[in-house]
This record gives sequence, C-alpha cells and structure tokens, in this order.
Amino acid sequence: MQEVIISGLQSLYGLEPIVGNPYAKIDKSGMHFRITTYAVKGFGHLSVIDMKAMLGLMKMESVVLNAETRDLPLYSGDLIRVAGKCTILQEFYNTMIDPMSEDVKAPYRKVREKYRNLPPYVTGPRWYDDIRYDFTLGASGRGLAEKEGQITKDYFDAYLENVARSAACDPAEKRAKTATYVDGLFKNGGPAVDQFKKLIGEEAAREVFEKYVFCCR
Repeated sequence: MQEVIISGLQSLYGLEPIVGNPYAKIDKSGMHFRITTYAVKGFGHLSVIDMKAMLGLMKMESVVLNAETRDLPLYSGDLIRVAGKCTILQEFYNTMIDPMSEDVKAPYRKVREKYRNLPPYVTGPRWYDDIRYDFTLGASGRGLAEKEGQITKDYFDAYLENVARSAACDPAEKRAKTATYVDGLFKNGGPAVDQFKKLIGEEAAREVFEKYVFCCR
C-alpha cells in the first residue's frame, strides 16, 4: 500500500522525512510500531505506520494523507494481514472547508463500484460514519492481498483527479478541520487511537496523532 502512495507523491511533489518524533518506534505489549512522517512539498503531509504483533503473524500498514494547501478529503488507508486473512480499508473523511460536489465524487464511486463484489469488512456503528464518504471501501477475506496494490492505485488515481479539480485553501483553516476530526477520535473513540492510549497513555497518544500522524498542530 505505502509503496504506491509514496512513489506517486515523490514523483509529483517530493517528500521530505520529518525527524525528531520521540515515538517513531514503539515496542510494547508484544506490538512493534514504526511511524514515519513526510512533508509533501507544497501540499501537506503523509504519515506511514508499520506494525507487527503476534510474533509476526499479524502485520499492518497504514497511510494517512492530509492535504493542507488544497481542499481535499482526508485519505486513510489500511492493510492488515492476520494468519492468511487480509483486510483492506480505503477511507475518505469529510474534513472539507467547502462541500464536495457530486461530479468530484464520481471517480471515487467508479472505483468503489469496480470492487463491489469483494467480501465486505463489517463493523458496528462508529461516531464518524456521518463524515466518512460513501465511496469508502472496506474488504476482508482470504486471497485479497494480491489485489491490494491495484485497489490502492485505483483509489489514489481518483484522489489525484480530485487534486486536479480542488480549490486552493488556507493551510491553517485546513489544519483546524483536521484537528476537529482528531479531537473527535480522542473524545469518542477509534481503533488506532484507543490502542495507542492503552499502550502509551492519552497525552503521549495525542502528541503522536496530532503531530506525527495527522499533522494538525
């Protein structure tokens, strides 16, 4: 997953790793996290989280792409492998300053329709369901790992179409929109946030997510 996003952004904008994260490596309770944050030059930030657990039987990689200079949705992708089963998430959240028009949503929906027959990843209701766009993909099952690269590429291509049609925006205003979403994760819960709170405490988890994952402060 991350290779598709990193190579695409590197060729289009250039990436500069951000150093100084005291939580770049977290090894606790049998879980091993590696967090890498990049400045996407003239665009925003990309964060990558790699995780291993269960003696390597569980592996996860997550990407968060947060535009600051363009009014775009927050892009979050996850690839989780556990004992032969693969879960793929391609999620887009409404952190927009202005509403996204239906024609701009169309390329994303085309990709979602392409993969409509994948076995769904089912969860209970979440507080953020109302701000997660309907073209989000969640799939889980065996035999999905070989499809992940193409799925990521298709969604990233739709995102780039969105970039080409998006309006410029004030970075401070855009970061404030993202900060509201992150604050909601801490107040109302989210799988990754809840896990980090258990491992390193809420104050440290807030620093990780606000400064190095979503890059909103």
